[in-house]
Amino acid sequence: MTQPITILIVEDETSLAEMHAEFIRQMPGCKQVWLAGNLAQTRMMIERFKPDLILLDNYLPDGHGITLLHELTQARFPGGVVFTTAASDMDTVSDAVRGGVFDYLVKPIAYERLEQTLERYQQRMQMLANNASASQRQIDDMFNAYARGEQKDVLPVGIDELTLEKVQLLFTDSEARHTSETVATALKLSRTTARRYLEFCASRQQIMAEIVYGKVGRPQRTYRAL
Repeated sequence: MTQPITILIVEDETSLAEMHAEFIRQMPGCKQVWLAGNLAQTRMMIERFKPDLILLDNYLPDGHGITLLHELTQARFPGGVVFTTAASDMDTVSDAVRGGVFDYLVKPIAYERLEQTLERYQQRMQMLANNASASQRQIDDMFNAYARGEQKDVLPVGIDELTLEKVQLLFTDSEARHTSETVATALKLSRTTARRYLEFCASRQQIMAEIVYGKVGRPQRTYRAL
C-alpha cells in the first residue's frame, strides 16, 4: 500500500492543468488534487492546504516558478516539488536541481513518466513515514529508483511486447500522427490500454507527445513519430 498524497498543480493554462488533474485522479493513492494558475494563488494554497507535492510550471503570469522554488527551499517546505516546464536549457535545469526538485519533467509531459514520478514520491513518503532510520539499500531506492529502472530491459507490468510492437509500427511513417482513440480503433484496444502504450513509448522517447488545441473544447493529446 503506497502512501496517499495530496498534489497542487501550478499551471496557467487551465485546460492543460485539468487534463493533468484528470490523469492524476485516476492513480491510486492520490488523495486530493488542487489547481493554481499563478504564483499569488499558489502561495495562498500552499499556506492553506499544505500539499505533499507541487507540480510547478516555470512560466507563470506573475513570475517564474523557479523563484517560488527558492522561496520554498528557504522556508524549509516539507513537501516535494516537481518542475513541469517547457524550459530545457541547462541554466534552468541546474537552478532547479540546486533548488532540490524531486524531478524535472519537460513539456509536453509523458504521462507514463509522470506516473513513475508520482509512484516514486509515494514510495519515498511511505519509507520516511515507516522507518526511524534507513539502510543504504533504502537510500539508494529513494535517490536512484528511476535511473535503475531505465536500465532494465524487462517491460513493466501492463506492457506486452507483441502489442508494443504493433503500436510502434503505427509510427514507422515519419508523418504519422495518432491519438489514443485512433490507436484503439486500429488495434482493437480499449482507449485506456492504447494510452498506456502511447505514454510508455513517449516516456522512452520513441514518439513525441503533443498538446493540440482546437477551436472549441478541451485540448487533445496527440502523438507523432520522431
